[in-house]
Amino acid sequence: PITWGDIAGLARTKREIQAAIALAMAAPPQGVKVRSNRNILFYGPPGTGKTLLAAATSNGLEAAFFSVKVSSLLSKYFGESSKLVSALFAEARRRTPSVVFFDEIESLVPSRSEGRADGSEMRILSTFLAELDGLASKGSRDFLLTTAATNLPWMLDEAILSRFGKLIYVPLPDEQTRESIFDLQLRKNGYELGGISKADLVLWSEGYSGRDIEKVCIEAIERMLSDTNRAVVDAAGQGTVALRSQQLTVRPIQGAEFEEAFAKIRPKTSREMLERYETWAQGLDS
Repeated sequence: PITWGDIAGLARTKREIQAAIALAMAAPPQGVKVRSNRNILFYGPPGTGKTLLAAATSNGLEAAFFSVKVSSLLSKYFGESSKLVSALFAEARRRTPSVVFFDEIESLVPSRSEGRADGSEMRILSTFLAELDGLASKGSRDFLLTTAATNLPWMLDEAILSRFGKLIYVPLPDEQTRESIFDLQLRKNGYELGGISKADLVLWSEGYSGRDIEKVCIEAIERMLSDTNRAVVDAAGQGTVALRSQQLTVRPIQGAEFEEAFAKIRPKTSREMLERYETWAQGLDS
């Protein structure tokens, strides 16, 4: 059910994705060949909305969405994992238009430059590369978009990187995006602020990801509800019937409650990690 409107900020990123999809699906003029990007890799710090972007992409296309955890493709039986990869793409082609999304794609196979890939992992890699090349669907007008996300792009095998026609960096939210996230988490869910401004929250949340901010809001809301509904909390040991007869009340969330939430929820991405993303991205252009 994720739509583009559910994702705060990232206007440039969303536009870039929409452009790639539109150009890939639209019919070119007669005699003109357009090379389209049907493989998109999202990379960046954890909690910045990479999974949401993939889900919104499938929603916008009214496409079947295959959300794949790489661990579900890994089997202890030799050759079984590559068969699962092939079966996944076969089903995605059968149900086009479709979007396949791989989370933590770096777990699919270790980089061969690290010298850790064994025979089984090499077999998975070969199968995955063949599917990304679209060998089984070349010449078809059916639309299959393969998307993937990684927090560790430098761990990806070079061959996999080369198959993704578009690599999109999803950064930590800037001030405007953080304000939109707070608005999405608070006002649109029926909560108001008391004794603290949204500008204060934006300032305090520098360096936080969208997921970090969501956790801060949940923590602050929980503290407000616990304080405002002490009788309800006291009824926790009186059984389900007693609890369901209670009515929650709300009040504006106070600055102290957000201060306590920020003290408990710390940002997950360090300055050193951000510098590594920037250094890695610069290496792509060199």
